Amino acid sequence: MNNPDHQTEAATIGLREKIRDVARRMSCEQEHGCLGTGEMAELRRWRLGGEISPTAWRLLTSYSDQTEESRSMEETENRWLAVLAGMALMAPYPHQPGAYPGQVLAKAGYSETRFHKLLNSRDEAFFDAVNRTCRFLRAKGVAVDWIHFATFILTQDADKAEEQRRRLARSYFSHQPSDSDPTSNQSV
Repeated sequence: MNNPDHQTEAATIGLREKIRDVARRMSCEQEHGCLGTGEMAELRRWRLGGEISPTAWRLLTSYSDQTEESRSMEETENRWLAVLAGMALMAPYPHQPGAYPGQVLAKAGYSETRFHKLLNSRDEAFFDAVNRTCRFLRAKGVAVDWIHFATFILTQDADKAEEQRRRLARSYFSHQPSDSDPTSNQSV
């Protein structure tokens, strides 16, 4: 009998190893197995519906897999391409274990409007929002825990995707500075 918790745990361990490997390949300098500047540029240029570079195809065949919850292989590949492009945008050090994406975005000053779009957009708008978010993080010079961010991006099952959106929102809003904090404006 298959235990759903065991399957989820195994998938998380698999994703953890994949993200760590991608981050390593993006942060090393021209060693065997590392991505060169041209390959990184190819990954950064990816857009939904656009050309998929040879580098992206090589990585897709290494990291993407057809899962039970996947609506289609093309959707899975597009989501993995968004992860790879996002990590490439934030390279050379995109992955920081323990840096929860919602918390990092709140502390970096990511606007509520853009965060709302990231949470609630679908289809092409979702991929644009992920790209915009990664560009913001790169500009701020901060990294996120890509295991958590990739889980948010890769999840396709509607119920599980909603759970990921709520988890990201809780992290963002619980770390956002509040103008209405009653303890911040107390006079003595």
